[in-house]
Amino acid sequence: MSGDALQVEPEAANASALIYNDRGEYLLHLRDYFPGQIWEPGMWSLLGGGREPQDATLEDTVRRELAEEAGLDLADLSPFATEYASHDDGTTVPIAVYAGRWNGDPRELRLTEG
Repeated sequence: MSGDALQVEPEAANASALIYNDRGEYLLHLRDYFPGQIWEPGMWSLLGGGREPQDATLEDTVRRELAEEAGLDLADLSPFATEYASHDDGTTVPIAVYAGRWNGDPRELRLTEG
């Protein structure tokens, strides 16, 4: 990534984390299969989720989601991009993506949604 950090769009109400390690691997989780109850049931995805009233910023959202979904607390997260996900009903949801490095063992994570 260049020295100019990408800005996430302010209307984004969801945030995800693109977590990578020094070996060039990415952390994904296979979401629980609960159609109608969670976003992207049964799909591989980035950790993250929707903004809640207590989240002052989208970075707060992604940090809360990392803690809730995997017990992770990363020192450094940087705005990376905004992606657009489509619902089955055709609506598009902007998702702020933050990038961070983590070199831990994924087998030791406590996953709550996958």
